[in-house]
Amino acid sequence: MAEKQALNATFFAFRKREKSGVLLGATIAYLVLAVLIGGAFFVLNAQGFADYINWVTNMGASMEGAKPGAPVSLDYMMPPQSVMALAPAYLLFLLVAYVLLASYEAACLRWMIRGETGGVFGLSLGADTWRVYFGYWVWFFLLIAFYIVCAILAGGTIFSLVSMTRGDLSDAGPATALVPFGVVLLLLIGLIYFGVRFAPAAATSIARRKFAFFDAWSVSKGRFWALLGAFVLLFLMWVVFYVIVAIGAGFAAATLVGSQLGQVSEPQSAQEAFRAFANPQWVGIIAGFVGVMLIATMMLYVAMFGINARAAVAALEEGKIKSAE
Repeated sequence: MAEKQALNATFFAFRKREKSGVLLGATIAYLVLAVLIGGAFFVLNAQGFADYINWVTNMGASMEGAKPGAPVSLDYMMPPQSVMALAPAYLLFLLVAYVLLASYEAACLRWMIRGETGGVFGLSLGADTWRVYFGYWVWFFLLIAFYIVCAILAGGTIFSLVSMTRGDLSDAGPATALVPFGVVLLLLIGLIYFGVRFAPAAATSIARRKFAFFDAWSVSKGRFWALLGAFVLLFLMWVVFYVIVAIGAGFAAATLVGSQLGQVSEPQSAQEAFRAFANPQWVGIIAGFVGVMLIATMMLYVAMFGINARAAVAALEEGKIKSAE
């Protein structure tokens, strides 16, 4: 086995490679398809959303106008059929959206780990996509198991506190009061630890050319702090950038408000005030903020893919894992 090497994974995704623009092309293709899929979902279910708003409005008006103690009419309690159809439509939308996300992640990982492209701007429904997609399901069931453990520990903690205080929690001492805090802290540490250890799962499957979710444990062995540090650094950079952009957008909005208020000579109605602020300048500020943060968020995603890709590449070089082909 090769000697353990430094990970240096924080900006691995943005290293110069033989061919440029691969990750950018995949990201643009992903965003275009995501907008089309999301737009199609809202267009196809526009009537359901409109009926939901009307149903909630009518139910609220009915409850306000009802006499105290009078039962609410069942006609208002049952949502329209179009509203009930939103749930299965949304589940279908999520399935398609996650397949698209898996295709995008697989495209990025395939390029960073194996230097390969394929499909349309890297996006495809090939084997790599399904390896990543089934990994999402493993994450889903692991989270369910984690929630079950949390519920069991929370129930056990409450039962123990009640037993120790004989049902009177007001008599609980400081040490007893720290028990729930300790349990929550323990669960949080466990979530972070296992989350980081299995973070390279998708990258491991791409590197091994087979579904190998749990081999990520070997990939991240001895690299927990390096991986955690890289993830935390990226997140902190994103937060700082968000704060800077938000302050800039807020300053621009405040300047615009000041200029518009200076043009008001007398009190206006709420409708007139709304019209005053519904102008291209406001739209530009909002669109600019959303656009800049969208770019920053996508860069964060790609950088996180890069951290996991670097861990998988290092594991291949060190012999911790081997390609199936």
